[in-house]
Amino acid sequence: MYGDQWNKPSHMKLYLLLACLLTVILCKAQYPFEQYPAVTYREFKKWKVYDRQAKESKIHFTLMIPQFFTNGDSITLQLTSFNTSDSSLMRVFRNKKQIQNRNESMWFTASNMTEPVRTADINGDGLTDLKIIIPYLGCGIASMNVRTIYLFQQRSGKFDMISFDDMIGKHRAERDFDGDVNYEIITMTLTYYQQHSYWLYNLFNYRDNSLVSVNNIHDYPIMIQYLYRDNYKVTTKISRDKMKSFAIKLPDAYSKK
Repeated sequence: MYGDQWNKPSHMKLYLLLACLLTVILCKAQYPFEQYPAVTYREFKKWKVYDRQAKESKIHFTLMIPQFFTNGDSITLQLTSFNTSDSSLMRVFRNKKQIQNRNESMWFTASNMTEPVRTADINGDGLTDLKIIIPYLGCGIASMNVRTIYLFQQRSGKFDMISFDDMIGKHRAERDFDGDVNYEIITMTLTYYQQHSYWLYNLFNYRDNSLVSVNNIHDYPIMIQYLYRDNYKVTTKISRDKMKSFAIKLPDAYSKK
């Protein structure tokens, strides 16, 4: 009896309608910052690998982006790790002339050079910037640990090179909270408070040649409880005033050159 009733067209339509509604609800689940416009990247993935470890104790990863600068010049990034050192070297070339370099205290390997180089005008000055994400390759939650490197282009043609430790997850593009086209940079850390773990999100802008906290302007940071399921809501276990005590002036292991 019940089986016959369930197979009627009207019951099947109701079932499909409920399934569609559930899909819509799940698709609309989002973090609070996702309501704001996200920066639009171009992505470049074709790293060339020059493995010189056997003979020279080093390995190079090189990527060229044509017509990067406003006059049509190309940019080339070369990341080099050395077997005998705890740090790596990042060099920047305009056409084929080196214009800058800096050290990074991590290794570049075939295993962690998996993210594309992303380009966009992140701070709204009309010049294209670069973003590089290098995973640290941990296990479990630690697998989300990354080194984030920004190259903010200057009018001189050189770059402010800024890097810091972060955690990477979905929906983490920079967002424009206030419509000024200087996209807010959202950092993510895991913090522990009163026997619970929380994802902590802080906000920064690139201003005056550095990262500057803009938490107070936008009522951040926010904290979202870490659960063994998807969770997008700001916790009600902690007051917003208390959350402000978790604000950071600069991201972890911040470095600028």
